[in-house]
Amino acid sequence: MIATSHLIIGGSVGVIVGSVSQNPLLALIAGVVSHFLCDSLPHWDHPDAPKLPNGDIVWIKKVWIFAFSDSIIGGLIALSIWGIQFNFDLLSPFIWGAAGGYLPDFIDNVPFWKERIRKLVVFQKFHDFHVWIHDNWRFKYPMPEYWILGTITQIILVVPALWYLLN
Repeated sequence: MIATSHLIIGGSVGVIVGSVSQNPLLALIAGVVSHFLCDSLPHWDHPDAPKLPNGDIVWIKKVWIFAFSDSIIGGLIALSIWGIQFNFDLLSPFIWGAAGGYLPDFIDNVPFWKERIRKLVVFQKFHDFHVWIHDNWRFKYPMPEYWILGTITQIILVVPALWYLLN
């Protein structure tokens, strides 16, 4: 999924968990879990780009622009919700859930450190798990052919999450 979707969905899941537990760490964990659950569904990640033999995309110009823009837009939306609904409370389950929703892609996909971090066994296993989650649907609904399905899936998840957060 795109970063904006992960931030909004993770934040809403964090609020749900936080309303029961009042624990920011559980909201963070719930956000991470939401990331993997969302990645297990057909979704659109990025513009079409060449792939390396290991399955990673080649970070061509349009991928850089898209990833940067998506992260900025998602971050601004999350900051706005955090400020308006939660008064920038550092213990707000929203911001911890949103961070958890974004964290797996931040750790595993950022080209500045992904190669170095994957040399550590724990992060290689993390990467393998992340790829395995994605591959569950990619074989049946490969992108970009099914990008409409991937976009609709995200809309179906993000709209109710936004509604929940803003009401």
